[in-house]
Amino acid sequence: MICAEEEIGICALSLCLRYEGGLARRLYDHYGSACSVFNQPLTGLVRHKGMCRSLVEKMMDPALFNQVTGVLEWLKSVNIRAIPLYHEDYPCRLRECPDAPLLLYVAGQTVLNQGPVLSVVGTRKATSYGKSLCREIIAGFKPLGIKPVIVSGLAFGIDVTAHRAALENDLVTVAVLPTGIDTIYPSAHLDIAAQILERGAVLSEFPPDTQGNRHNFLQRNRIIAGLSDATLVVESKADGGAQITAHHALDYSRDVLALPGRPSDICSQGCNNLIRMNKAALVTSARDIADVLQWDVRGKGLQAVQQELFESLDGRDRQIISHIRENGGDINDMGESLNIPFPELSARLVQLQVRGVVDCLANKEYISRI
Repeated sequence: MICAEEEIGICALSLCLRYEGGLARRLYDHYGSACSVFNQPLTGLVRHKGMCRSLVEKMMDPALFNQVTGVLEWLKSVNIRAIPLYHEDYPCRLRECPDAPLLLYVAGQTVLNQGPVLSVVGTRKATSYGKSLCREIIAGFKPLGIKPVIVSGLAFGIDVTAHRAALENDLVTVAVLPTGIDTIYPSAHLDIAAQILERGAVLSEFPPDTQGNRHNFLQRNRIIAGLSDATLVVESKADGGAQITAHHALDYSRDVLALPGRPSDICSQGCNNLIRMNKAALVTSARDIADVLQWDVRGKGLQAVQQELFESLDGRDRQIISHIRENGGDINDMGESLNIPFPELSARLVQLQVRGVVDCLANKEYISRI
């Protein structure tokens, strides 16, 4: 149990060092408590990496603790929790990260220590292909009996698609803000944030009255990576923000997963690069993700799931699957036997592969996964 004085000290460090990443945690761990940090002389504090005289002077401002009291009162009035690093409700995966924030501001439920957690990230300018595949993958967890918490950043594009898909499939989802907890960003997603709060959470490491800027977005990305077991990159440019999140995940020794795209697609360059450099596992379905992460697949019996998936296919796709099961997966034999033009057959096999229905082996033969 944290005493009132220590609670004020932790909040004060969060206010003063809001833009300094994991510095507050490093000071806290070094001195053993927030109160001890504030009892140190200026000369001792400025010796720490990342500290400077202006930050120490901000910490020694007599008005600071009145400001902290106001913040804590406001949080209480709107039912938002300030959860310190070593509290039992602090996300355990994030606590493992050396630059984890000393304090998290959380609206909604404390759900991040329950079951598997998957971060889903990607470009704000997502293509219809990326959005569709994102929705398919998240929907695909339900028949496997897996209910991961879906973490993302509430931004346009892949982020909000992931949040919506989670809500549509009765999954808990968590949004990580690049602003103070008092500001939903972007404001266009206020309605989604309200739905998230019903079962999930909206959180931030930034105290109230913190405006969004580029530095905050980049700082926020490490939280998205640190909260989860793995990060899925759906679509990303070669130098997009999703790449930064993926590299944070790698730094934390977490799995990175990526969806492949055509080499000519700008929005897939980042994913293709991660796969090519063996930094990310290539996945195209929820089942692939479960296999990579060794998540326990339960729920309906496998045969029932396979039959449902088979029945959801159109007539041509069923013919293709039946041919592969009975006669093998040589594409030339399929084309001749089924009388399907080669371009159409190739396109259908790609879509079936994306859905996790078939796999293409090294010898270019297809096998059925259902």
